[in-house]
Amino acid sequence: MDFPLTPPTALHSILVAAERIPSSSQEANKALLNERFRKLASGLEASAQVEGFTKNGFVKVEVEGEDSEVLGELIKRRLGIAPENASELWVDDNFKAYVTGIDQRGQNVEVDIGPASLHLRSEITRQALMAQLCDGRATPIDRIARAYCLHEDVPVLVRITRIDRDRRHLEAWISDDQIARFENWRRQRFHRIIAVGATQERLRQAIRTCKVERDVIDAEELAFMASSLVCKLGTEAPGIIAKIGRHVGNTRLYAFLPEKIDELQASSQ
Repeated sequence: MDFPLTPPTALHSILVAAERIPSSSQEANKALLNERFRKLASGLEASAQVEGFTKNGFVKVEVEGEDSEVLGELIKRRLGIAPENASELWVDDNFKAYVTGIDQRGQNVEVDIGPASLHLRSEITRQALMAQLCDGRATPIDRIARAYCLHEDVPVLVRITRIDRDRRHLEAWISDDQIARFENWRRQRFHRIIAVGATQERLRQAIRTCKVERDVIDAEELAFMASSLVCKLGTEAPGIIAKIGRHVGNTRLYAFLPEKIDELQASSQ
């Protein structure tokens, strides 16, 4: 998918990657983030390292060197670039956002779309979710959120549909790429565990410790600290969550169950 990117200067620039790290985990993960950037820069006359974090947890990356433009493009393609200001946002732009909560009163899913969301209330409306995921039928926002694991800090790909800069308000829909991801997950019939708050390295260690390697057949990275753990066909995600939960600290584990999506869609017909 395409992420808007302001071209960096020839030799040095500061980018904001579309990676959101909780404040309690930032210092502990700097080295792993820098290692990720080092691998991206392999073979290039350029380097990148963590310069800091924004107030809402997005990673600021310092890029420098003769090939800094190339490295900036690689960061954009692999991680995404987050908009810093409202002036960088336009209708139909696509971004990797992060759920920050459910507004029960307004019946919306609130999201962070980079540092720009510090100045704009950014949300996916219940009407948008019903249109995209429930065939337009009235469905409570919490039921949609549970079925699709739209919980706090879960990354979600979005497309901007409305910007009101005067009222500091932004609306978005789930992007086509995210819809396709959800549909693939449903069709594949595997139970999945959406793990938020841990790197893949820590999750894989927990899987080995609990000796469930045969039950968890893959770990798909959704963001630096968010993964989709794919369970073997016939293995139930809640059972795996019960086994590995105590080995991943404060990591939040959510079950994505294709049959729950079936039920949601069936009740919307």
